[in-house]
Amino acid sequence: MLQQDQSESAACFLSRHPVFDRDKTISAHEVVARSCLHPGTPAHSDVQAFSWLVTDGASELQSLLEECNRLLINVPDPMLDAPEVHLLPMDLCDLVVSPEHCTRSNLSEVLEFLQDYGYSIALRFEGGCGQHEHLLRYASMVILDLKLLSPMQLAKERKFLKKFPLKLMVSGIGTWEAFAGSKALAFDYFSGTFFGRPEIVKGRKLSVNSLTRMELISALLKEDSTFAELAAPIAKDAFLSYRLLRYVNSPGMGLGRTVSSIEHAVAILGDTSFKHWAMMALVSSLDSTPKGEELGYLSLQRGAFLEKIAARAASSPLPPRSMFLLGLFSLLDAMLDQPMEELVGTMPMDPRIKAALTGERNMLAPWLDLLECVDQNQFCDVTAILEGQKVNRFGAARDYLEAARWARHCFRAGKDGEDEAQEQAGA
Repeated sequence: MLQQDQSESAACFLSRHPVFDRDKTISAHEVVARSCLHPGTPAHSDVQAFSWLVTDGASELQSLLEECNRLLINVPDPMLDAPEVHLLPMDLCDLVVSPEHCTRSNLSEVLEFLQDYGYSIALRFEGGCGQHEHLLRYASMVILDLKLLSPMQLAKERKFLKKFPLKLMVSGIGTWEAFAGSKALAFDYFSGTFFGRPEIVKGRKLSVNSLTRMELISALLKEDSTFAELAAPIAKDAFLSYRLLRYVNSPGMGLGRTVSSIEHAVAILGDTSFKHWAMMALVSSLDSTPKGEELGYLSLQRGAFLEKIAARAASSPLPPRSMFLLGLFSLLDAMLDQPMEELVGTMPMDPRIKAALTGERNMLAPWLDLLECVDQNQFCDVTAILEGQKVNRFGAARDYLEAARWARHCFRAGKDGEDEAQEQAGA
């Protein structure tokens, strides 16, 4: 049995999930905190996770607020009238309440108080919302879960809600077909794992820019590449060149002199560090759409998370740096809307990584399952997988937070670099 580190006894997994509008623009993020002490506790009653989120996790919440338009925060029934609720900024957060799981007799009064106080309220329903019609007056949004409703039931609920002046959201969307169906029913917002699946359109080809960057990734994966061979293709990409020189000349490198050539920058970083940096930059810049940027951030976080827990695991199937690549490439098909088999088929990567990415149930499959379970908030399964791989779940939660911080930093720095490069190019 894994021993619990007492210093980590209050650890929680904290993940963010994008909410898309009808134009596939991200309008908000839903924040999910789940306690590691009680992984089987349903989200609607995870009091400990909510308390952690607004106290010990407040700095993480603040970081999310700085880069997200709006946050949806699930509030467990026991916490609806607790002082901690008022630590959430009302102008940036929607309080998500699940009436079906509220046992209090004064829910109407509590919702009215929160509404009058200035909070926007989203009511989440697992089934029909007709029996809770009296609560809809306090809500600005209703959330329905497609994992628990059939398309016919969803259409029925949409018809019922048509008479109310509410924004309507569908969660639990797992495919692009389900997204299209929900959109056809005139819902306003959409969330789920669908955006992490490739939206494959017959006859669609990779853009010239994507092809070039995929060729660069293949070159970086070759173990016998020389510095000159690595520098040459980077020098042809203005954004990557700018980002590399900006990175190497940053104060944190402490070089004491300016590096002005790509080849010199590659030589200073060294083969391994340069390849690591370049693959991160390439993957995070493959798609500049809102969906692509979210996938770029998630790819960086996934890579860092697997690298950290592989170092923590009693026995990792591959070295941590290779596990980083597994996570980094795990959303490549969704970013480019192409089958994974076609994207990695000719890449000179570890055949075990290639097999896992294309769906083979090899020794790496549980690690990809772990990423999917976190994305889908299936924390009972997260715990089971971590225990199966001999990874302490409290440490893994901390690793996930640290991976998120690192991904935000890298992605933000990369975006700032591209914006500056574009401004200079247009000057």
